Amino acid sequence: MGVKAENRSAHIKVCRTLGQDGRTLPLQGHVGFDSLPDQLVNKCVNLGFDMNILCVGETGIGKSTLMDCLFKANFDDTVHSHRSPGVEISQHLYNLREGNVKLRLAIVDSVGYGDQINKENSFKPLVDYIDEQFENYLQEELKIKRDLVTNHDSRVHVCLYFLVPTGHSIRSLDLVTMKALDKKCNIIPIIAKSDTVSKSELESFKANIMKELRENDVEIYKFPTDDETVAEVNKEMNELMPFAVVGSREDVK
Repeated sequence: MGVKAENRSAHIKVCRTLGQDGRTLPLQGHVGFDSLPDQLVNKCVNLGFDMNILCVGETGIGKSTLMDCLFKANFDDTVHSHRSPGVEISQHLYNLREGNVKLRLAIVDSVGYGDQINKENSFKPLVDYIDEQFENYLQEELKIKRDLVTNHDSRVHVCLYFLVPTGHSIRSLDLVTMKALDKKCNIIPIIAKSDTVSKSELESFKANIMKELRENDVEIYKFPTDDETVAEVNKEMNELMPFAVVGSREDVK
């Protein structure tokens, strides 16, 4: 009986008096630990979210177009030359809002990747950039007075690796680069401009890519299947790897 009375009292209007001569404060709304999920959701929505995407692929393969298509926005579209002497990392920060949800988006581009005659160390600037972001976050955590809430977390959340639609097999440059990155970030392989190959060639190409990745022990991101609520959907998503995409800045109706 005591438990029932206690639960019932949570829904009754309760007042608190501050001191003997203090004013009376009515508690607004329901008071209980079942409101904790709502409080966490409100806190996350107020703070906003961070997303850092590393786009790796040749110049002109469609990285910028796909980003515009994914977020339905017009981001920076600087035209880069194929004559870059080396690979450069270009980072652009954007503040997006969809409904009442705020997103701090960082798009990191690999300018000049794969354009050199000697591609032996093309992956090194990418690895150095990822390691640098880990080090920056570590140094912020080691401070006596940390500011992890308002400080921008620049660690790479996902690497979208754009593959050239050759229709045959994956290039050695792609294998070496993905092998160097697979222990440092989540890699999602993407076949860019997939409309340039036929459907039968695309299925064969995807099978060859997955076969070569397994043979070379390259680990790519797998959607988790341990949660029963999303296990079936994520299993289907894993079977679609690598994703074949077509980007466009124009709405087709």
